[in-house]
Amino acid sequence: MDNSARRIATRRMLESCGALIEHDHFVYASGEHGPGWIAKDIINMDPTRPRDLGAMLADAVRESNIEFDLVCGPAIGGVICAQYTALALGVGCVFAERTRENGVERFELKRRYDEVVADRRVLVVDDVINTGHSTGLVVESVRGAGGDVVGVATWINRGNVGGEAFGVDTFIFLDEVDLPSHPADTCALCRSGVPVNTHYAHGAEFEAHRG
Repeated sequence: MDNSARRIATRRMLESCGALIEHDHFVYASGEHGPGWIAKDIINMDPTRPRDLGAMLADAVRESNIEFDLVCGPAIGGVICAQYTALALGVGCVFAERTRENGVERFELKRRYDEVVADRRVLVVDDVINTGHSTGLVVESVRGAGGDVVGVATWINRGNVGGEAFGVDTFIFLDEVDLPSHPADTCALCRSGVPVNTHYAHGAEFEAHRG
């Protein structure tokens, strides 16, 4: 299956299961707002979907000819994507966990995973990259533990970032869905009074803080 076929298969899956949501108002992990969301929780409800996406992403990674020792993904949802991709690639998989200290958000390699990634080549894998905020924090955690991040791979790229955002030459995605994001203080949806979606993304946290 070539890149075009993988892109078509991925988009068909998103649309058929209802995971691609547009024309709404979402708050992303970066704090920015936008009109669209990829509901990865819907994708993951049927394990055959992340299994198939993981297999396709593994094929795309192989074609890139990058060399790596293991995969690292972000908890919680990204672990599913990372595990299935690592399984298809035949390599090990670890994950980083979101933490917050003194109001600063970061991802941390716990469970002695920091020792696992030290001095090893790591492919960071995430399910959906929106603004690149969370994925970038995972990249930082791997590098902070002494790992060499050789590439980033994802099911869906929202089109807001590329490999340069993560300091890598290899950035792989199955499909690119153009769903732009904007700073909260310039959000046209807020100005128009469009309610924030509190079921997906970080809308519930945003409303709780605003309230």
